[in-house]
Amino acid sequence: MTYLLMLAASVIEIVIIYKIRYVYSRWPGFAITVSIATITALYSIAALATNKYLRAYTFNFATIDLILLIIMLFYMYQMKRDLHKSSVDDQPDFLVVLGNKCMGSRVPPILSERLDKAFELYNGFESKPRIIVSGYKSSEASYETEAEMMRKYLMDKGIPESVIIKEDESINTVQNLEYSAIKIHSTWQKKNRPRVIIVTSDYHIPRTKWHAKKLGLKVQFAAAGTVRMLKWPAMFREFTAIVWYHRYSLLTLLGMDLVFSLSMCM
Repeated sequence: MTYLLMLAASVIEIVIIYKIRYVYSRWPGFAITVSIATITALYSIAALATNKYLRAYTFNFATIDLILLIIMLFYMYQMKRDLHKSSVDDQPDFLVVLGNKCMGSRVPPILSERLDKAFELYNGFESKPRIIVSGYKSSEASYETEAEMMRKYLMDKGIPESVIIKEDESINTVQNLEYSAIKIHSTWQKKNRPRVIIVTSDYHIPRTKWHAKKLGLKVQFAAAGTVRMLKWPAMFREFTAIVWYHRYSLLTLLGMDLVFSLSMCM
């Protein structure tokens, strides 16, 4: 019976790992409910089990799932909180539009939403800011860089070419921010600090703010909306990116969990 329960716990974990992205991308509430139910079931088995190996095994799985669920829920909370706080008040000197993966010759919907938001902001200011479009090629097969595709998109909407600055070397969010900051400092001739608005997708705001703070950048943020069909899959990708960036802290927690679980077998 003990081995059957351990096998069942293993199968449940494998199914969740394999299917959770698909489920969350379509029914996030259901995915979270299933995760909570699974964690509760595993902790219940650990609490009721008389076999020490079964107790340690299920406790370990439950704690791993709980840590990942907490990260996801905190990210969702932070995104909602940041969106409520994101209001553009000051006249900017620069708008920085962060790139997004482009697999073809057309600007994809998520990136077009960011560019449309930048266009809206640009037209709303009396004194027109410079616009930095940031992003290298999404793949070696791409004909143009993200920045070049973004530049053409904005020009097609009527923004003068002289206003647009290309940053076409960055391959991730951190480099988007770093290299755009270099472009700003090389362009800005005044003594005062330039006012900057970072334009990116709503789901991308929490991680972008975290990186900007870590880099010591004092900027405002403007969130572009994301269509519902694409938003939840993108949010799950953000979750995996957050887990990756904090992998060392996460591994430390998981190591502590493993040690505690093994202590149950003593």
